[in-house]
Amino acid sequence: MEGSGGEIAGPLVRIGGLIAFVLGVFEVVKGLLLLALVQAAGRLLSGAWLLSSIFPELGWLLSLVPVSGTALAAAHIVAGAVYAAAARPLIKAPVPMPPEERDKWITVLAAVAIILNLHDLLLALGLSLAGLLLGAAEATQQSAETRPNRMPRAFTRCDKLLYFIIRQFRDSPMLALLLALALLLSRQLSPPPALSELLWALALLASNASLYAAPTFEVREIGGYPVPFQNGVVYPTFGRQPSRLYVDLSGDWELLYDEEAGNARVGGVRLSLSARSPEVVELLTEQMRSALARGGWRRVRVPSVNNARGSEMEGFQGVAWYRKVFEVPAGLLSGGRRVFLVFHGANYVADVWLNGVYLGYHEGGFTPFVFDATGALREGANELVVRVDNVPWDSEDARFVTVPYKKCDWWNYGGIYRDVYLEAVNATYIARLDLVPRKLEGGWGLEARVVVVSAGGGRARLELRVHPASAAGRVEPDALSIANLSETVVELSREVELEPGVSVVALRAEGLKAREWSPESPSLYAAAARLVEGGAVLDEVWDQFGFREVKAEGSRILLNGKPVFLKGVSRHEDYPGLGRALPPSLIYEDLRIVKEMGANFLRTAHYPNHPLTYVYADRLGLLVWEEIPVYWFDCEALRAQLARGVARQMLLEMVYRDFNRPSIIIWSLANECGCRDERVALLRDLAQAARRADPTRLLTQAIAWDPSDDTTLRAGLDVLSVNMYFGVFYGKLEDMDAAIKELRRRYPSVPIVISEFGFWSGGGVGEARQAEYFARAWKIIESNRDLLSGAAWWTAFDYDSMIVFDTFGALDWQRGHRKLLFYDIKRAYESFPPAGESGREGFPSALLLAAAAAAPLLYVAGKVIKKKYGSTQRTGDGEGEGRVHEEGAGRGPAGGPQNPPRGSRGG
Repeated sequence: MEGSGGEIAGPLVRIGGLIAFVLGVFEVVKGLLLLALVQAAGRLLSGAWLLSSIFPELGWLLSLVPVSGTALAAAHIVAGAVYAAAARPLIKAPVPMPPEERDKWITVLAAVAIILNLHDLLLALGLSLAGLLLGAAEATQQSAETRPNRMPRAFTRCDKLLYFIIRQFRDSPMLALLLALALLLSRQLSPPPALSELLWALALLASNASLYAAPTFEVREIGGYPVPFQNGVVYPTFGRQPSRLYVDLSGDWELLYDEEAGNARVGGVRLSLSARSPEVVELLTEQMRSALARGGWRRVRVPSVNNARGSEMEGFQGVAWYRKVFEVPAGLLSGGRRVFLVFHGANYVADVWLNGVYLGYHEGGFTPFVFDATGALREGANELVVRVDNVPWDSEDARFVTVPYKKCDWWNYGGIYRDVYLEAVNATYIARLDLVPRKLEGGWGLEARVVVVSAGGGRARLELRVHPASAAGRVEPDALSIANLSETVVELSREVELEPGVSVVALRAEGLKAREWSPESPSLYAAAARLVEGGAVLDEVWDQFGFREVKAEGSRILLNGKPVFLKGVSRHEDYPGLGRALPPSLIYEDLRIVKEMGANFLRTAHYPNHPLTYVYADRLGLLVWEEIPVYWFDCEALRAQLARGVARQMLLEMVYRDFNRPSIIIWSLANECGCRDERVALLRDLAQAARRADPTRLLTQAIAWDPSDDTTLRAGLDVLSVNMYFGVFYGKLEDMDAAIKELRRRYPSVPIVISEFGFWSGGGVGEARQAEYFARAWKIIESNRDLLSGAAWWTAFDYDSMIVFDTFGALDWQRGHRKLLFYDIKRAYESFPPAGESGREGFPSALLLAAAAAAPLLYVAGKVIKKKYGSTQRTGDGEGEGRVHEEGAGRGPAGGPQNPPRGSRGG
């Protein structure tokens, strides 16, 4: 029997050995493949710091993945090799094999089999650790909340996207894992840039929708026209209307600074920026009740800023509570009237309660917002509470999320700093009056789009009247005050059938012999839309406008069909002690000074100014560039705003607020932002929204000097605008000439505007050198006038900043001192010939030759005079000398340093 058993066992041992050998080789191959996979995973994960920056307590687990994976692969390779080596003697074993020999090798194989089973055990442990890592995300949320936006500089683009996804989907770890895997795979496959942008936008859009506050502004298509809505009501034509009732809420308020309220977070997001879920609203309301129960409230005037330089809370950035008790007169709510609560500006996020009822919120510090307060309002005493969070710039909360988010080169004023009032309208009322003039061959045409809101519908008559206006020297804001009612240039009437809800009625007139609006002749008109039912006037809305056309044609900007050269200055909305809360008289005086300077063009810095700024620009005759604060954005912020839509909301609020202002010819979408592809994606989105709302104006962005920056053209904008600081922050002033010619060579068919050029007077520089810099720079600009469409000096007035007190102005901060620069600008601008003229026509050639011959003598004489009688300031030509200023070398009026060096000042 033993012999026959041996005969049977021999082949079985050989077959088993062969199988074991094959399995061993397979294990070696599997180990090699696993090793390659681990190496690829290591590259994809980009290191343990990726998740450790999100989950500090669990970051060390990720570091085990490549280590344990490599160890597991090595174990497979070694064990497989041992298994195959142990199997070889069995394959070649003699038959019959001695029992002791056979048992020895079977024992070896059994031991190796146990090791191979340990592979599976280690793999199971690895999977368990991965599950633990994802499953514990919610448990470690508190740790993540302490630094929700932290992101190492070494992150690649894919790493940053993965970071956002994992952080923003902590409550759905499996979804986060799937998205992360898809993006990691896309990193290896290198998809087209457009697909990569789409993946990024979709991922952030989904995540931000669940974490961050959504925009409160939308545009709906009604009757073939775009109609703006905010907080569910039609975004109105702003301005006091003579036929409506108002309750002015300016004046005495109570104010409480609350430094702790800003620390509250939901899902790692600052409470003020969190999506307004019922839970978030309840948290905000609990904060409101707690604040009302506390002491420390102080009396303040509204509108005002709450953190101006020199004030008790200088530089404060955070949550401030405002409270006002006011009376509503009897009868205001009768007759089915609706009452709107209007804020013209509160920085940065405002949450509003009326009589304990939460009305809603608004994000953005420079544009108006409106709530329907009808249901919460009552006759008699009412209590209004506003939570205003001026989210600190450069904070982890603001980073990439708010607009702007970096420490900008202006002061971050907080509080309710523009007008607040209640406006009562009838149940059927005119919400908007949009006036669109068109230049035709036979004169001018006018389209008046009237947005009517009706509670129950019905038949009514819509009337439109247009009167000439006399605006010279008029500070009164309403359009009726400037109308010449004795003359009517347009009178239209139409019976309309109103549906319940919102309707748009368009009234048109053609062949009008209107006076064109221009800086030289700012002819205005006052239009009134009236809604009449059965002889009773339901509502009437007035606004001023002008017949003006602007367009880009080739390399020129055309105003009313003729080339125009923009001779400009820029202005920050800033005044000592008042900050941005300026009364109408000071706004008007600022613009009157700009006009006195000889300028025909005003850039209102980097954010929408008070609405009266543009009303007065209409009246004084200033072409205007208005901008949203997309300022110094980098890649992450550009992508985040493409997803969040807050910049788009700001743009649309600006456009629809100032729709009827003929002075505004340019909407600017950004200033000195980084990246290329990300910027183009956001600019295209903004441009599409702007052109849908208003196709009649030009679009631009201001870029830092870089001739290769073609994002303006790639985004389809109309004007190439470049900030140039040659001889200040880089190069020599003479380099400006070659720079202008290089831009025109690269971009032959687009208008080019120097959106900023300037030099400060503080820090030991002095007024003489500042004025000299302007004169030399303007000479270069004037010599290239055929290549340019304009230039704007930075700035008209000195202004305060969170970085440094800026003395670029032609006047000081208090507007009490005109610097030498003021007079040089005035002489240069007033003597500059109109666009299309060479400036030398009719100039005697003999005189030109004489001037050329005398030039060397005049130059030498000028040097002698300057040396003997010149300023005691440094007399160098100033090329690049701005960089030698030390922080604090000069002091501003309120003790701030004046103009230390900056790598790239963007105004």
